[in-house]
Amino acid sequence: MSGFTLLEILLTTAILVLGLTAILQTTRSALHRMLASKELTEAQNACQAVLNELLAQSAPIQPDAGKPVEHLPHWKILVELYPAPQPGLYVLHLSVQQFTPDGTLLGTKYQLIRWVPTERVYIPPPQETSPESDFDDLFL
Repeated sequence: MSGFTLLEILLTTAILVLGLTAILQTTRSALHRMLASKELTEAQNACQAVLNELLAQSAPIQPDAGKPVEHLPHWKILVELYPAPQPGLYVLHLSVQQFTPDGTLLGTKYQLIRWVPTERVYIPPPQETSPESDFDDLFL
C-alpha cells in the first residue's frame, strides 16, 4: 500500500504553519524597523536643515524649546545654547527628540553640535516675576 498516513499529513501541515508564521513575523518586524529607520532619517535631515538655516541667516541664533518636525508629528528639534570654554564662542546644540502620542519623551535620537561666535547669539533675558504677582494671578 502506498500513500501518506493521516499522522504524516498533520505533522507536515504543522511544520508548514510554524514556518509560515516565522516568516510572516520576521517580515512584519523588518517592515516596522524599516519605517522607524525612515522616520529617523527624515528627522536627522530636518535637524541638519535647521542647523544650515541657523548658520546661513544673519539673524541672531536663539534657543528654541521644541520646533516640530514637518511630516513627523511626534518629533521635535530642540535648539540650545551654552557658553563655550573659549571666550567669544557659544556651543550651538541641536537635538531631535521623539515623543509618544501622549507627549512622553521617548528619547533623544540625534544631536548636532557647532560652535558659533557670541555676536551671532541672542539669549532672551529671564522673565522676572515677583511672588506677589504670582499670588495675584491665582485669584484673577
